[in-house]
This record gives sequence, structure tokens and C-alpha cells, in this order.
Amino acid sequence: MFRTESRVYEAAKRYYAEIMMPFRAAVRNNIEKVSANPIDMIAPSHGPIYPHPAFIVDAYRDWTSDTPKNQVVLPYISMHGSTEAMVRHLVAAVASRGVTVFQFNLANADIGKLAIALVDAATIVIGTPAVHIGPHPAVFYAAHLANVLRPKLKFASVIGSYGWGHKMIEHISALIPNLKVEILDPVVCRGCPRDSDFHAIDVLADHIAQKHSALNLR
Repeated sequence: MFRTESRVYEAAKRYYAEIMMPFRAAVRNNIEKVSANPIDMIAPSHGPIYPHPAFIVDAYRDWTSDTPKNQVVLPYISMHGSTEAMVRHLVAAVASRGVTVFQFNLANADIGKLAIALVDAATIVIGTPAVHIGPHPAVFYAAHLANVLRPKLKFASVIGSYGWGHKMIEHISALIPNLKVEILDPVVCRGCPRDSDFHAIDVLADHIAQKHSALNLR
């Protein structure tokens, strides 16, 4: 019995996100090869049967394209509430500018769903407090994941807080060499965020919206 397209779409996208995304260019090339042939059904060696091949072929063509969507992915973690307050402000600011935001609290996030969100996003903003001058350990994992999956991100930034000092920006930058992104000005504050820090977050939201608009992202 065939599964309906709506039931398999997210599972298929998750498989692509977690396994195939690093090979996006090769997948895209092979999708075009497949499209040149008349196909009545796709029956893979594992996974669902596709009685309407255009459904999954079109999905893969979208996922592997070089054009992202008007979306921000925001993986974060907060220890004492400062970074979380900054994240809440950025989410509201970006959303009010017409950009879709997917936030993931790394304390309990489904990493597979984070991978799915990375398929289409144009921007990643990482939220982290400083732990022994570097980012929180959970952020190392999220940044490593993004670096390995090599999504079609165009922009990246960091928000967060620290106590006596930090090298969070340098550490995170070193974790994502595979991401060919433009770095937007990070917003990092000492202790609890103040009005000036929230203003800087608003400026970051402006930059994100402007960058997405310049690329005509939808």
C-alpha cells in the first residue's frame, strides 16, 4: 500500500537533510538525469514507493537548489537567562520584518528537525553564553552539524552574553569553515542585556531583512 505524499514529505526531507545534503550538487545533477526519462513509479531499495514521481523529484529539486528561502535558523542555549532574553528579542524583531524564524533550544532540541530547518534557511544565528571564554558545549555540536551538512546558507551571526571575557566569535568561526557565508555583526553583551544591546539586536534584524530582500528571497 502506498503512503500518501503528505505523510512521507517530512520523513523524506529529514533523510535528505541528515544524509544527502552534503552532496547537494551531485544530487541535483542526478535529479536532472532522472527527469530526462519517462518514469511511472519510483521504488527505492528502502523507503516508500512513489507512484507519482514528480512529487519527490520536485521536492529534491527544491531542496538542492542554490536559492534559500526567507528564513532564519536560530539554535541557542542559555544558562542564566541573558542569552534567552536576547533570542526572544531577535525572534520578535526578525519576525516583525517579515522573515520566518525557526528557533531551537539546544537543551532539548530534536537535532533532526534542526537539520531539516537548515535545508531552506538563508541565515543562521547562533545564540550562546560564554563557557570558559568559548561557546557553550551544545553550540559546538550544532555548529559542527551545520558545517558537516553544508546547507545553502548565505549569512551567519552570533548573539550571546559573557561574564569576564570571551572568544566565542573566533571559536564558532573556526567550527564552520565549510559554510561560505557572510558574517553579519554579532551582538555579544556582558551580563544581562541592556537597552543598547536590544537596539543592536534590532539593527541585526534590520540587516538580516535587508540582506534577504536584496536576494529577493521568499
